[in-house]
Amino acid sequence: MKKAAKQFNLLSKKTAVEEFLEEYFINPIFDRVGYNPVNTFAYAVIALASVYAIWRIMRNRYDFASKEFLLGAAAFVLLGTTSRVLTDLSDAGAIRQASLSGGILGAVYGAIESRGVFQYGYLTVTPGIYVVIALLFLASIAVGEAMRMRIFPAVAGFALWIPCFLLLAPFMKNFAYGLLALLLALVGSAAAFQALARLGASMKMHHKLAVAGQALDGAATFVVIDVFGPLSGKPYFEQHVLSSAIGHATPLGFGLFFAFKIAIASLIAYMISKEKLEAKDAALLLVVIAIMGFAPGIRNLLRMLCGT
Repeated sequence: MKKAAKQFNLLSKKTAVEEFLEEYFINPIFDRVGYNPVNTFAYAVIALASVYAIWRIMRNRYDFASKEFLLGAAAFVLLGTTSRVLTDLSDAGAIRQASLSGGILGAVYGAIESRGVFQYGYLTVTPGIYVVIALLFLASIAVGEAMRMRIFPAVAGFALWIPCFLLLAPFMKNFAYGLLALLLALVGSAAAFQALARLGASMKMHHKLAVAGQALDGAATFVVIDVFGPLSGKPYFEQHVLSSAIGHATPLGFGLFFAFKIAIASLIAYMISKEKLEAKDAALLLVVIAIMGFAPGIRNLLRMLCGT
């Protein structure tokens, strides 16, 4: 009896863990409800630990300040964001509809649809897709180092991205809204650069990219939710907990989120410029900040262009 009771308790604990994972990690993905405080905290811890592990393992054998690393990171960010929007299109039935158009392009979309290449699932939506992309990026760095060809990650990343972009391009149409988001990001970034220069910050390329990436994320979020959404009748919403709270805190809407993103990124860039860090260490921090802005920003921009 005691043994049976012990086994029952173990099963109960396992069931509780499964329910916890389903409620906070699995169901939010398939219910399309966004993030919650629990999974946000967990993903943040995992991301920080992963960046730290990469830094510890690679800092003595790889130059994070190199243009090759920057180009490779840019290529894989484009790959991840474009793939993510193709998943949105697939989930909305747009790829299935395109497969009925006939011709070579229709046959290509039909093959994609039948094979479920961009089917909505753990590995094709956030955060899973970015884990996959990050692993591909790291693998490409390893291959490039083995080949003594440090440009290999950029070559591989762009080679994978171009077909995805060509698949996405026919769906793009809302260019005026996309242009508005880009103009806001450019103006916000320029204003931040001016302010930081007056404060005596050393604004090198990596510093500017960190601010610009966050500015794009803020601008795209503002235009998608507060401008394009209401005018198009599409119910867009912010998936992240803190971002949503900021966007709904004042009558400024997500305009405040846009300003907040630029302010925080500028503060971090300023602090890093004043710290006595090795160039490659500072570059890694700034590239991570840039990616955290460009990845969601480009995804929102592309999704708005496609109207999904």
